[in-house]
Amino acid sequence: MSNAVRDDSKKYTVDDVVNMDKHAELIEGNLVITDVATITHQRVISIIRRAFEQHIESRHGDCEVFTDNAGLFCNELCESKNNFFIPDVMVVCDKSGIKDDGIHVAPRFIAEVTSVSTRKHDYSSKLAVYAQIGVEEYWVVDLQKKIVARHMLDNDYMPELYCSPSLSAIPVYTYPDLEIDLSRIFE
Repeated sequence: MSNAVRDDSKKYTVDDVVNMDKHAELIEGNLVITDVATITHQRVISIIRRAFEQHIESRHGDCEVFTDNAGLFCNELCESKNNFFIPDVMVVCDKSGIKDDGIHVAPRFIAEVTSVSTRKHDYSSKLAVYAQIGVEEYWVVDLQKKIVARHMLDNDYMPELYCSPSLSAIPVYTYPDLEIDLSRIFE
C-alpha cells in the first residue's frame, strides 16, 4: 500500500469500519485507511496465496486462503476490542469462523506486506494482536528493507529474518513441506 490516512479525531468501532467501502482497518481504536496497493505488493500477495492454494489443494486439505479483502475480527478473539484488520494473506482452517462478513477465528498463517505507511503497524500493533489471538505463524514481508520477518507462536513470536540477496525459498513452519520463494521480488 502506498499511503495510509489515520483519523484520530473520532473513536471508531468495529461496526463503523466493517461497513466502509474503502480498505479500512481499526488499529488500537484508530481508523487507518490505505490507498491502492502497488504492483509489487500485489505480486507478493499473489505468490504467497498461490503457493498455499496449490499446497492445500494437492493434499486435499480443508484450510482456505483469503487475501486483502477479507476482514479479521480481532476484537472478538482477544481482550482488546479496538482492532479489526484486513491481512494481506491469511490461511484459515476452522470453518466455523468463516462468515460472509469476514473471519471470526484465529488464522493459522498470516502475511502482511509492508509499505512505508504501514510498516510500523505490521511490526508492532498487528504483531502483538496476532500473537495474542493465537496466530501460529506471522510473516512481515518488508518490501523496503528486502527482508521477511517470520514470527511463530511456538517460538514466543521471536523474529527469524530472511534477507535479500541471500533470500531464497522460505520454509513455512505451519506447513513443513511448503517453501515460498520470494527472491525474484527482491532482485
